Amino acid sequence: MKLKHFALGILPAVLSVVACGSTFAQGWSLTDASTNSEWQSVACSDDGSKLTAAAYDDGYGDGGAIYASTNFGESWTQTSAPTNYCWQSLASSTDGSRLVAVVNQDENGNPGAIYASTNSGSTWKAPAAPTDFWIGVAASADGATLVAADSGSGDGLIYISTNLGKSWHSTSAPNDFWAAVSMSADGTTLVAADSGYGDGLIYRSTNSGGAWTATTAPVNEWSSIALSADGTRVVAANAGSGDDLIYTSTDSGGTWSSTTAPTNQWSWVTSSADGMQLVAADSGYGDGLIYVSTNYGGSWAPSTAPVNYWTSVACSSDGSRLAAMAYPGGVCTWESIPALNVRQSGGNLFISWQATASATGFILQEDADLATNDWVTVATVPVLTNGINQVVIPLPQSGNQFYRLQGP
Repeated sequence: MKLKHFALGILPAVLSVVACGSTFAQGWSLTDASTNSEWQSVACSDDGSKLTAAAYDDGYGDGGAIYASTNFGESWTQTSAPTNYCWQSLASSTDGSRLVAVVNQDENGNPGAIYASTNSGSTWKAPAAPTDFWIGVAASADGATLVAADSGSGDGLIYISTNLGKSWHSTSAPNDFWAAVSMSADGTTLVAADSGYGDGLIYRSTNSGGAWTATTAPVNEWSSIALSADGTRVVAANAGSGDDLIYTSTDSGGTWSSTTAPTNQWSWVTSSADGMQLVAADSGYGDGLIYVSTNYGGSWAPSTAPVNYWTSVACSSDGSRLAAMAYPGGVCTWESIPALNVRQSGGNLFISWQATASATGFILQEDADLATNDWVTVATVPVLTNGINQVVIPLPQSGNQFYRLQGP
């Protein structure tokens, strides 16, 4: 049951509206995913409803496997992906149907493979990619273009596929100790960050890996990097022993600025599709918190997530849903609940709320007396305009009237 929001009108002489406001303050929820898996990477569909989570098998957890959820983490099913692998990173198409996952090494320490699924993880195939010590992977919006990077324990190269992973070829990226890669929605713009064991630089390509250039980002021990959907905005974080800061770029990595995020040992950073909302997780060797920025990194605030050894965070395209994983600690989710806004104009009430991914399935209800608790659905169907749901109804002529959003 979702949290409910109320608006009160005192009628008819004076209309006084009290609404919950437009900010979100709901907490994180622990899903029923295992708390004894060494969770390594999580990815989500565009609306956040489909989650895919991969575990790293180092002999201390309950074995490497990949799990999937179709209801934002309320329940999980183990996929048919091979177990006892050190799954390192995974990526999803926007609809959640196409997945790609890379193995750093098998249980015997041998270099790993790349696996792909075209049916939300029901079946997996290992395409013709070379075995390597894979560290990062990213996918285009349709999942057709994929990029994967080696950690430097293998050939230290970056590979790309333009046919759903059926075939792969190495790009012209330098041989390096890569930590992370990211890709724009159309698969054209790529960014890759070195872990600091190589040259410590961030590279970019604007032609699907055909050519790469070093950006002006400072030399660092980079741990994670993320692109906005259009490929213009970049956010990158380092894991400590560098300057422990988070940097952003507004020109595809051409120029960089440090943000106001606190110094920490960041393990992961991600962003909404437009790059406005940024989410960064500490590895647990700093303060162990998850921070959120809603203004392109201009300011940051710690979320209500508990202190933990966070390893990965995923974000829906509009930023209204987050999934984060830790070991130990399991997989947690967070979603914003829309707030009602009510205004009077002439003889009508205008009731509106944001149409975020987490607002899907909410119903506007009304009640004249809270003591009776006999809520009924407002008959007028909401109209969606510019991301806002709005209902226009005649102003009640007497008494009080209460409104709420009832979750699915």
